[in-house]
Amino acid sequence: MRNSKPGIVDRQERLQLIARVQVAYETLKETMQRYHDDSPRARAAVAAARRRLQILNRALALVALQVSEQPA
Repeated sequence: MRNSKPGIVDRQERLQLIARVQVAYETLKETMQRYHDDSPRARAAVAAARRRLQILNRALALVALQVSEQPA
């Protein structure tokens, strides 16, 4: 159910997405530091963290584009 103030809800959702991107970036950094070896498990963990960050970055870019196209 949407709030009676859609602008506030939209802004909160954008801020949550930004926070999720930041967490995904930190997770990728930590994963890359944790796995120094070239094992299949290390490659899979880094690849999964990288994919998550890429997906969230694309979502953030789409949201930014939508906001920039909205009339002021």
